[in-house]
Amino acid sequence: MSLRVADLAAVLMYALVVLGLGIWSRGRIKGTEGFFVGGRAIPGWAVGISMMGTAISSITFLAYSGSAYAGNWSRLVPSLTLPIAAAVAGYLLVVFYRRTLFVSAFQYFERRFGNWGRSYTSLVWSLASINRMGAILYLMALPMQLMTGWSVATVMIAAGLLITVYTIMGGLEAVIWTDVLQTIVLALGGLLTVALVLARVPGGFEEVVGMASSAGKFEFSVSFDFNFVRDTFWVLMLNGLIVNMQGYATDQTNIQRYAAAKSDRSALGAIWTMGLGCIPIWLLFGFVGSCIWVFYQVNPDPQVAALRADTVYPHFMMTQMPPFIGGLVLSALLAAAMSSIDSSMNGTATVLTVDFYQRHFVKGKDDSHYLQVARIITAALGVLMVLVAYGLWHLGAGSILDTLMFVASVIGGGIGGLFFLGFLTNRVSAKAAAAGLVMGILAIIWCTLSRFGIVQEPFAFNVHPFMIIVVGNVVVFAAGLIASAFFPAPKQDEIVGMTWWTREQTGASV
Repeated sequence: MSLRVADLAAVLMYALVVLGLGIWSRGRIKGTEGFFVGGRAIPGWAVGISMMGTAISSITFLAYSGSAYAGNWSRLVPSLTLPIAAAVAGYLLVVFYRRTLFVSAFQYFERRFGNWGRSYTSLVWSLASINRMGAILYLMALPMQLMTGWSVATVMIAAGLLITVYTIMGGLEAVIWTDVLQTIVLALGGLLTVALVLARVPGGFEEVVGMASSAGKFEFSVSFDFNFVRDTFWVLMLNGLIVNMQGYATDQTNIQRYAAAKSDRSALGAIWTMGLGCIPIWLLFGFVGSCIWVFYQVNPDPQVAALRADTVYPHFMMTQMPPFIGGLVLSALLAAAMSSIDSSMNGTATVLTVDFYQRHFVKGKDDSHYLQVARIITAALGVLMVLVAYGLWHLGAGSILDTLMFVASVIGGGIGGLFFLGFLTNRVSAKAAAAGLVMGILAIIWCTLSRFGIVQEPFAFNVHPFMIIVVGNVVVFAAGLIASAFFPAPKQDEIVGMTWWTREQTGASV
């Protein structure tokens, strides 16, 4: 496959619009408040669509369609918990975070547990975010390399440069408005694919749905037994619930958006835009995978049999879509990656500037100094992201899956449990929380090493990989509660405004 001239024109047009939004946003930035939280004046609907775009990465674009093509819609089950997490976040978290006026999500951990809480959580989130940026860029680069004929390194550098430039120029405001565009492009790409299949399959919609339904392509075929080693309903649901709750409570990219909305009502609307809006998009790409399966049943292609499931959609784009339309859908794949990476990049730059540079290294400078530093850090993150993606490419597929599983579980697995341990209780002190966190990290390492066969029976603790993050968060919360019985409770004036029970007392003290 090679990129056609009309397809290249569509991709370049999309890239120029994105850069234009970055330039436009640059002129609107007024200090670090503008760069980090968009001046706290962005419409809620735009914030919500931006959150949707962040949640829908290139992993989703390819994995959901590929999973539906190869099997059915069972991998959509974790996503169905998003409205539950949104309801909890809307009730517990959004107004709380807005009243604290925190710029970094991890300022909370310092106020609740002391310096170690902020330093630990901001560091591990930053490491996990850099890993995620590199992984998304890598996973986007592979199909784009196949579709364009460019080298993997060229795709990584070109995409990484585009994302870094507009994020440096416009900060969070550029991220949000480009995410709005990218989410629209993403949805349009899926709809164009469905429309093309329906036009190419005799019998249209009825035939596509009938064939896919007869083959079980629309089923959520997972067992309901309480087995936490296999792909059961409860494994998928618990994973989705814990991951989504942790994201709403501690993910810097979400906390910045709570602050960026122009009012409490707008921020709550953004939560529900994401909580309800992502599911139709995920279902759309599940349907895309089912449609492509039907297409190749009706129009056999011997090349498809040799392809991995997650590369069939890119193959379809470049071989079946008319010129320019294929480029638009290719832009949708690029948009899926960019809308996740730019949010992580701006969020990580915020954390590294506020939680490390300004807090530990250079204090008391004027706002323009920290704005310049934030832009320099963003540029450095762009370079680091490309290096991580390039390194993952050289590791090989098996090593990448193992590495990503380990990093996601060990680094990020206990932060959600630590947050709710502090937010939902008045009794837990910093020492008790530290004890809970240590136990949670040990549990995560135990599960992960057991999964890789390093810890063997009878000492292994085998669970499904999706359950490792669940185990980590539950152990942190439970062990912290138990440890609180052995340590004095914190003084109430030290935690005022930092728990659910004292949240109305936030005010100027934070």
